[in-house]
Amino acid sequence: MKPRSAFRVAVLVALPLSVALAAGGEDAVKSATVEEVIVKEHRSGEWSPELSDAEMQTLFSIADDTLAWCVGGQAGRFDFSPYRLTEKLKTPMATFVTLKIRGLLRGCIGSLMPVAPLYESVHDNAINAALKDHRFRPVGPAELPRLDVHVSILSPIVPIGGIEAFKLGEHGIILEKGYHRAVYLPEVAPEQGWTVEETLSSLSQKAGMPANGWRSGANFKVFSSVVLAKD
Repeated sequence: MKPRSAFRVAVLVALPLSVALAAGGEDAVKSATVEEVIVKEHRSGEWSPELSDAEMQTLFSIADDTLAWCVGGQAGRFDFSPYRLTEKLKTPMATFVTLKIRGLLRGCIGSLMPVAPLYESVHDNAINAALKDHRFRPVGPAELPRLDVHVSILSPIVPIGGIEAFKLGEHGIILEKGYHRAVYLPEVAPEQGWTVEETLSSLSQKAGMPANGWRSGANFKVFSSVVLAKD
Protein backbone atom coordinates (compact mmCIF):
# COMPACT_ATOMS: atom_id res chain seq x y z
CA MET A 1 0.00 0.00 0.00
CA LYS A 2 1.28 3.44 -0.88
CA PRO A 3 1.82 5.79 2.06
CA ARG A 4 -0.87 8.27 3.04
CA SER A 5 1.60 11.13 2.84
CA ALA A 6 2.08 12.91 -0.47
CA PHE A 7 4.39 11.43 -3.03
CA ARG A 8 5.72 12.89 -6.25
CA VAL A 9 5.86 11.64 -9.79
CA ALA A 10 8.30 13.24 -12.25
CA VAL A 11 7.52 13.01 -15.95
CA LEU A 12 8.61 14.80 -19.09
CA VAL A 13 5.76 16.48 -20.94
CA ALA A 14 5.30 19.31 -23.38
CA LEU A 15 4.86 22.81 -22.02
CA PRO A 16 1.24 22.95 -20.83
CA LEU A 17 -1.16 24.13 -23.52
CA SER A 18 -2.63 26.70 -21.14
CA VAL A 19 0.75 28.39 -20.72
CA ALA A 20 1.53 28.24 -24.42
CA LEU A 21 -1.82 29.75 -25.42
CA ALA A 22 -1.49 32.58 -22.94
CA ALA A 23 2.04 33.25 -24.20
CA GLY A 24 1.10 33.62 -27.82
CA GLY A 25 -1.54 31.34 -29.25
CA GLU A 26 -0.95 28.60 -31.80
CA ASP A 27 2.59 29.68 -32.71
CA ALA A 28 3.60 29.43 -29.06
CA VAL A 29 2.06 25.97 -28.87
CA LYS A 30 4.08 24.81 -31.87
CA SER A 31 7.33 26.12 -30.39
CA ALA A 32 6.64 24.94 -26.82
CA THR A 33 9.65 23.31 -25.19
CA VAL A 34 9.75 20.23 -23.03
CA GLU A 35 9.88 20.72 -19.28
CA GLU A 36 9.73 18.54 -16.21
CA VAL A 37 6.37 18.54 -14.48
CA ILE A 38 5.90 16.95 -11.08
CA VAL A 39 2.43 15.78 -10.10
CA LYS A 40 1.89 15.07 -6.43
CA GLU A 41 -0.85 13.04 -4.77
CA HIS A 42 -2.35 13.79 -1.36
CA ARG A 43 -4.57 11.18 0.25
CA SER A 44 -6.90 12.43 2.96
CA GLY A 45 -7.23 8.90 4.35
CA GLU A 46 -6.56 5.27 3.47
CA TRP A 47 -8.79 5.20 0.38
CA SER A 48 -7.23 5.55 -3.05
CA PRO A 49 -8.37 4.99 -6.63
CA GLU A 50 -4.95 3.32 -7.09
CA LEU A 51 -4.00 5.19 -10.23
CA SER A 52 -0.64 4.58 -11.83
CA ASP A 53 1.84 7.40 -12.30
CA ALA A 54 0.94 7.58 -15.99
CA GLU A 55 -2.80 7.69 -15.23
CA MET A 56 -2.35 10.56 -12.79
CA GLN A 57 -0.35 12.49 -15.38
CA THR A 58 -3.01 11.81 -18.02
CA LEU A 59 -5.76 13.17 -15.78
CA PHE A 60 -3.77 16.28 -15.01
CA SER A 61 -2.97 16.83 -18.68
CA ILE A 62 -6.67 16.57 -19.50
CA ALA A 63 -7.48 19.15 -16.82
CA ASP A 64 -4.77 21.55 -18.02
CA ASP A 65 -5.61 21.19 -21.69
CA THR A 66 -9.34 21.47 -21.04
CA LEU A 67 -8.80 24.78 -19.24
CA ALA A 68 -6.79 26.13 -22.16
CA TRP A 69 -9.39 24.87 -24.63
CA CYS A 70 -12.46 26.30 -22.90
CA VAL A 71 -10.96 29.57 -21.66
CA GLY A 72 -9.25 30.17 -25.00
CA GLY A 73 -12.56 29.81 -26.84
CA GLN A 74 -11.46 26.87 -28.95
CA ALA A 75 -13.93 25.70 -31.59
CA GLY A 76 -15.33 22.21 -31.97
CA ARG A 77 -15.33 19.31 -29.54
CA PHE A 78 -12.47 18.59 -27.18
CA ASP A 79 -10.20 15.92 -28.64
CA PHE A 80 -9.43 13.04 -26.27
CA SER A 81 -7.52 11.03 -28.89
CA PRO A 82 -4.01 12.16 -27.75
CA TYR A 83 -4.52 10.62 -24.28
CA ARG A 84 -4.09 6.99 -23.29
CA LEU A 85 -7.42 6.25 -21.66
CA THR A 86 -7.09 3.10 -19.57
CA GLU A 87 -9.99 1.09 -18.21
CA LYS A 88 -9.45 2.72 -14.81
CA LEU A 89 -9.73 6.19 -16.33
CA LYS A 90 -12.97 5.07 -17.96
CA THR A 91 -14.41 3.94 -14.62
CA PRO A 92 -17.15 6.28 -13.31
CA MET A 93 -15.86 8.30 -10.34
CA ALA A 94 -16.86 11.53 -8.61
CA THR A 95 -14.43 14.45 -8.91
CA PHE A 96 -13.98 18.11 -8.09
CA VAL A 97 -11.72 20.60 -9.87
CA THR A 98 -10.47 23.49 -7.76
CA LEU A 99 -8.75 26.56 -9.20
CA LYS A 100 -6.69 28.99 -7.13
CA ILE A 101 -4.52 32.02 -7.82
CA ARG A 102 -1.97 32.92 -5.15
CA GLY A 103 -3.80 30.74 -2.66
CA LEU A 104 -7.18 32.39 -3.25
CA LEU A 105 -10.10 30.40 -4.60
CA ARG A 106 -10.87 31.15 -8.25
CA GLY A 107 -13.41 28.41 -8.91
CA CYS A 108 -14.48 25.02 -7.57
CA ILE A 109 -17.13 22.72 -8.97
CA GLY A 110 -17.58 18.98 -8.88
CA SER A 111 -19.88 16.04 -8.54
CA LEU A 112 -20.50 13.94 -5.44
CA MET A 113 -21.76 10.94 -7.38
CA PRO A 114 -19.89 8.98 -10.08
CA VAL A 115 -22.02 10.09 -13.01
CA ALA A 116 -19.33 9.95 -15.72
CA PRO A 117 -16.06 8.17 -16.51
CA LEU A 118 -13.18 9.57 -14.47
CA TYR A 119 -11.50 11.32 -17.40
CA GLU A 120 -14.78 12.90 -18.57
CA SER A 121 -15.66 13.99 -15.03
CA VAL A 122 -12.33 15.84 -14.76
CA HIS A 123 -12.87 17.42 -18.18
CA ASP A 124 -16.42 18.54 -17.37
CA ASN A 125 -15.55 19.93 -13.94
CA ALA A 126 -12.53 21.81 -15.28
CA ILE A 127 -14.89 23.63 -17.66
CA ASN A 128 -17.43 24.23 -14.90
CA ALA A 129 -14.85 25.52 -12.41
CA ALA A 130 -13.39 27.94 -14.96
CA LEU A 131 -16.57 29.24 -16.54
CA LYS A 132 -19.64 28.27 -14.51
CA ASP A 133 -18.87 28.92 -10.85
CA HIS A 134 -21.32 31.78 -10.31
CA ARG A 135 -19.37 33.09 -7.33
CA PHE A 136 -16.71 34.34 -9.74
CA ARG A 137 -16.39 35.89 -13.17
CA PRO A 138 -15.18 33.41 -15.82
CA VAL A 139 -11.44 32.74 -15.91
CA GLY A 140 -9.68 34.77 -18.60
CA PRO A 141 -6.80 33.70 -20.89
CA ALA A 142 -4.31 35.94 -19.08
CA GLU A 143 -5.00 34.07 -15.84
CA LEU A 144 -4.18 30.60 -17.19
CA PRO A 145 -0.45 30.62 -16.38
CA ARG A 146 -1.19 31.69 -12.79
CA LEU A 147 -3.80 29.04 -12.02
CA ASP A 148 -3.07 26.40 -9.42
CA VAL A 149 -5.16 23.41 -10.43
CA HIS A 150 -6.26 20.71 -7.98
CA VAL A 151 -8.07 17.59 -9.12
CA SER A 152 -9.93 15.77 -6.33
CA ILE A 153 -11.10 12.18 -6.77
CA LEU A 154 -13.74 11.16 -4.25
CA SER A 155 -14.32 7.86 -2.50
CA PRO A 156 -17.82 6.39 -2.19
CA ILE A 157 -19.99 8.39 0.23
CA VAL A 158 -20.89 6.80 3.57
CA PRO A 159 -23.65 7.95 5.99
CA ILE A 160 -22.56 8.38 9.62
CA GLY A 161 -24.74 8.01 12.67
CA GLY A 162 -23.28 10.96 14.55
CA ILE A 163 -20.78 13.74 14.20
CA GLU A 164 -18.31 11.92 16.46
CA ALA A 165 -17.53 9.69 13.45
CA PHE A 166 -16.36 12.69 11.42
CA LYS A 167 -12.56 12.74 11.22
CA LEU A 168 -11.29 16.25 10.62
CA GLY A 169 -8.83 16.40 7.75
CA GLU A 170 -9.51 12.82 6.65
CA HIS A 171 -13.17 13.17 5.76
CA GLY A 172 -15.05 15.46 3.49
CA ILE A 173 -18.51 16.07 4.93
CA ILE A 174 -22.01 16.54 3.54
CA LEU A 175 -24.68 18.17 5.71
CA GLU A 176 -28.35 17.63 4.86
CA LYS A 177 -31.32 19.09 6.71
CA GLY A 178 -34.63 19.39 4.94
CA TYR A 179 -33.94 21.19 1.67
CA HIS A 180 -30.62 22.55 3.02
CA ARG A 181 -27.46 20.84 1.77
CA ALA A 182 -23.78 21.73 1.68
CA VAL A 183 -20.43 19.99 1.35
CA TYR A 184 -16.80 20.60 2.24
CA LEU A 185 -13.90 18.66 0.76
CA PRO A 186 -11.48 17.06 3.27
CA GLU A 187 -8.80 19.73 2.83
CA VAL A 188 -11.05 22.72 3.57
CA ALA A 189 -11.04 22.56 7.38
CA PRO A 190 -7.25 22.05 7.75
CA GLU A 191 -6.56 24.88 5.29
CA GLN A 192 -8.77 27.21 7.32
CA GLY A 193 -7.48 25.98 10.68
CA TRP A 194 -11.01 25.10 11.82
CA THR A 195 -12.10 22.81 14.63
CA VAL A 196 -14.91 20.30 14.07
CA GLU A 197 -17.44 22.74 15.54
CA GLU A 198 -16.16 25.62 13.42
CA THR A 199 -16.31 23.43 10.33
CA LEU A 200 -19.92 22.43 10.98
CA SER A 201 -20.95 25.99 11.82
CA SER A 202 -19.48 27.25 8.55
CA LEU A 203 -21.06 24.35 6.67
CA SER A 204 -24.45 25.22 8.16
CA GLN A 205 -24.13 28.80 6.95
CA LYS A 206 -23.03 27.58 3.52
CA ALA A 207 -26.23 25.53 3.42
CA GLY A 208 -28.29 28.66 4.15
CA MET A 209 -28.94 27.96 7.83
CA PRO A 210 -27.87 29.62 11.08
CA ALA A 211 -24.43 28.61 12.32
CA ASN A 212 -25.95 26.26 14.89
CA GLY A 213 -28.25 24.57 12.36
CA TRP A 214 -26.16 21.40 12.39
CA ARG A 215 -26.84 20.71 16.06
CA SER A 216 -30.30 19.17 15.62
CA GLY A 217 -32.18 17.39 12.87
CA ALA A 218 -29.25 17.21 10.44
CA ASN A 219 -27.92 14.16 8.65
CA PHE A 220 -24.25 13.73 7.79
CA LYS A 221 -22.32 11.76 5.19
CA VAL A 222 -18.56 11.53 4.79
CA PHE A 223 -16.03 10.61 2.13
CA SER A 224 -12.28 10.60 1.57
CA SER A 225 -10.41 12.04 -1.38
CA VAL A 226 -7.19 11.93 -3.33
CA VAL A 227 -6.00 15.32 -4.60
CA LEU A 228 -3.68 15.66 -7.58
CA ALA A 229 -1.70 18.89 -7.98
CA LYS A 230 1.50 20.14 -9.56
CA ASP A 231 4.48 20.64 -7.33
